[in-house]
Amino acid sequence: MISDAVKKQLGLPEVGQIGYVVTDINSTIAYYKDTFGISPWMLLDERPEPCIEKGKEVHPLLRIALAYEDSVQLELIQVMEGETFHLNHVKEGKEEAHHIGFMVHNINKRLDDFRRRGIEIVQRGTIKDVGLTIDYAYLDTVDEMGIIIELLQWRLGPVPLPVNRRVFNFLCLVGARTFLKGRVIK
Repeated sequence: MISDAVKKQLGLPEVGQIGYVVTDINSTIAYYKDTFGISPWMLLDERPEPCIEKGKEVHPLLRIALAYEDSVQLELIQVMEGETFHLNHVKEGKEEAHHIGFMVHNINKRLDDFRRRGIEIVQRGTIKDVGLTIDYAYLDTVDEMGIIIELLQWRLGPVPLPVNRRVFNFLCLVGARTFLKGRVIK
């Protein structure tokens, strides 16, 4: 999706996530489980706060499902209520990937680097789930790269949290029962 040369020029790590906007998250999870054997899935209902889209505050409620296929996190997003640019993808009837995500440290520095290159932020927000914080930003890269880039920074309290399959499986095992609002679908 993005060449090694472009990743190097932008200072990006390996692709960590592929995101899809869907209209029926439950049937999509079932399809991935039944067809490809992908599980477990962590299913969360989240309202990012704050959530700024092109300079305007928005308040979407998103149902998010996360799973891993090898070393890449799959993210499914269903807009449950509110306005968000994610709806444009669904309205256009697109079934292909919505964005590719990169797990980064120091998201603010990375965003400054993109701004200096003339790449604007489409949406920026924070998702919090009892101690776990995910800062994210979608970048306006469709015209140049054919797809949206998302930067993600996970933290446990103030400590950066590496995001990989091992950490995800641990969160599924422990977190869903203790501190996350979501549920795990095996």
